[in-house]
Amino acid sequence: MILEDISVFLQVVSNGSLSRAARAMRRPKASVSHQLKRLENELGTPLFLRTANQMTLNDAGRDFLEHAHSIRRACEQALDATKNSQSLVGGKINIATSSEFASNLMAPILMHFMQTHSNLDVDVMVFQRDTLAEVREQYDCILYLGDPPLPQFASMSARLLGRFSYGLYASGEYLKSHGTPDHPNKLLSHNLLGFHDGRSVTTWHLTSGKEKFSVQPDTKLLSNDYWVVKLSAIHDHGICFVPAFFAKLEERAGLLECILPKWSSQYIPVYALFWSHRFANPNIRSLIDTLSDNFEEVYSYLYTAKRREKKENQIEHNEM
Repeated sequence: MILEDISVFLQVVSNGSLSRAARAMRRPKASVSHQLKRLENELGTPLFLRTANQMTLNDAGRDFLEHAHSIRRACEQALDATKNSQSLVGGKINIATSSEFASNLMAPILMHFMQTHSNLDVDVMVFQRDTLAEVREQYDCILYLGDPPLPQFASMSARLLGRFSYGLYASGEYLKSHGTPDHPNKLLSHNLLGFHDGRSVTTWHLTSGKEKFSVQPDTKLLSNDYWVVKLSAIHDHGICFVPAFFAKLEERAGLLECILPKWSSQYIPVYALFWSHRFANPNIRSLIDTLSDNFEEVYSYLYTAKRREKKENQIEHNEM
């Protein structure tokens, strides 16, 4: 029995179809189908009831499911025990994260991890947040914004890495032309730049002490990309609602101003999700410990300013 065929079986169970399993594993559908068929031939029985768009476990599949989990866990634990006995971080670690703020939130703390673990190869794949549950079987760790939904992640352990909050931002030119609101109830008279999460327009939930206020933005601009939203604010098109760390450099450069600074969102948690039986693996343990200990890197990581400084130094050198 081939372990990789068992992994394919578990991925099909998780996704409910060959097509979705193939996408999650980043493999051709024909390869996934072949591996599943090879497993079924070896067991001497089909494991799924197949319809046009769905695959559900039959009685044999349900009987085999827990054994499949046990087989894979045993193999992973054997590998992890070997690595742990050597106390050596090395090889490869596979990480999945959501597309929201992958470059601005996850990249800085991952770069810190890579700098201190140069002998470890890191694969970071970015997905829409609502598809992370479909690929969870393939990754050593998932970096998740917000509270992970149950029951999809009920079997995984969670470690809180840190929290961040959203604030209101606009350019000085926009505020000069349209005025600065002095309370959230004045926001609806302004041009608001909204974010769509794939299901609906994100509501702006604001708090100031015990006072709360929610704004359903009637948007001047709507996008499912926070970079588009932020750039629109920089270019004087309206007010945006984005994380403070995401606007930090632009605020420091005078491109954006924080308005209603006493009002912000509640803190959004960021979790590392992992299979509890894998925590003995020094790669995974070191990743989670490092990300937790250095989460605040996101507040000071000058991922553009550093490059700009090098370029300016080069220009000065060439002019001498």
